[in-house]
Amino acid sequence: MSKMTMRLVYVATPYSGLRGVSEINRPFLARKIAKNACEMVKKAGYMPISPVLAFSEIFDEQKDREHALKAGLELLSHCSYAYFYDLHPDSHLSEGMKKEREYARELGITELDLDGGFGF
Repeated sequence: MSKMTMRLVYVATPYSGLRGVSEINRPFLARKIAKNACEMVKKAGYMPISPVLAFSEIFDEQKDREHALKAGLELLSHCSYAYFYDLHPDSHLSEGMKKEREYARELGITELDLDGGFGF
């Protein structure tokens, strides 16, 4: 019997880079984007894991931004792949996503390129 890997994919999506969104609505929109991105990864046959979904109830993005980012990078270091959700127009503004991409490249983690119709 052969053992298959989980093909765990770190799903990077914008949070603080979302513009034109109130601080009250930011967590809701960030989770919605993360869920959509994870659905794309899942449909492609991988196991998604999102720091936004995993840590949004644990860290206060305003007070604990650095801790949240460190936790996300630790999570990233345990993944086989990374997916950077660039379909949202604010993704390119996300400093967190930039740091995640740089770290994934340092670690030699393969970046997935998924096409999909989940744009906002």
